[in-house]
Amino acid sequence: MEKSVLLVDDDPIFNWLALKMIQKVAPDFNVKEFSNGRAALDFLQDNFNEKGHYTILLDINMPEMNGWEFMDAIEQSDWVKAESISVFIVSSSTDPGDREKAKTYQLVKDYLTKPLSLDMIKGTMA
Repeated sequence: MEKSVLLVDDDPIFNWLALKMIQKVAPDFNVKEFSNGRAALDFLQDNFNEKGHYTILLDINMPEMNGWEFMDAIEQSDWVKAESISVFIVSSSTDPGDREKAKTYQLVKDYLTKPLSLDMIKGTMA
């Protein structure tokens, strides 16, 4: 089974650091970077393979399509298989409302607060 990680964040420094940590913890994972939810959604629509597994590290605040809009679109799609996708909201927001909203999405496994640590990355790759 091919395992992929989608980094969906408009901060290139966050993406670079997350990529380095993922390569250290899970070197066999295929990592893709996207600066907004629209680009990630387009990639999944074109490349989704239900035999693979996609771990998505998703920022909330991004241009073009934010994290909540991405989650609405992906959960309403007819091609997503819940057992093939694990979403982790990764945000600098400490707003309890964001944490509660994240819990309303079936595909969201956890809400992680930036900055990420190696232990947090290990937890998402399990």
